[in-house]
Amino acid sequence: MNVNDFVFLKGAKKKHPTKDIELEYLDKSNAVALVVFDSKKENVYLVKQYRPGSNDYQIEVVAGLIDDGENEDMAALRELKEELGIKKEDIKSFKKIPQFYYVIPSYSTEKMYFYEVILNEDAIFHKQELDETEDIEIVKMSVDEALDKIVDLKSAFLIEYFK
Repeated sequence: MNVNDFVFLKGAKKKHPTKDIELEYLDKSNAVALVVFDSKKENVYLVKQYRPGSNDYQIEVVAGLIDDGENEDMAALRELKEELGIKKEDIKSFKKIPQFYYVIPSYSTEKMYFYEVILNEDAIFHKQELDETEDIEIVKMSVDEALDKIVDLKSAFLIEYFK
């Protein structure tokens, strides 16, 4: 199997700026990640889904790639609707960390944008609008329990940052 046959991973090469060597990297789409709290910030709403890298199900914050023609805010709101069924009117607060972060700059171009979402007390979880490749279960747990169970770096970072 060739990495150039993949859908989401695009292999690329470039010359090192000071050494006469070629470097390999993944030219990957940028992404968003959102920690979603209840109205009192006591609980978080997470997603449980299979991840091939860990060969297991992971509990994570809402996240996804930024589609062509979208900015990061548009992608964040779309992912909320797709994965949790949360619409704009269900949101009490929507904050973004101003700085993006490279996910793995040693071999990927992917930048991630991070958000905190606090839901209205009467927020309604509408029907999920999952992509055909997604099989996602919504999980609600306390902030402390989430930090104990999560092994995904972006999720642990976001919960710790905004708790």
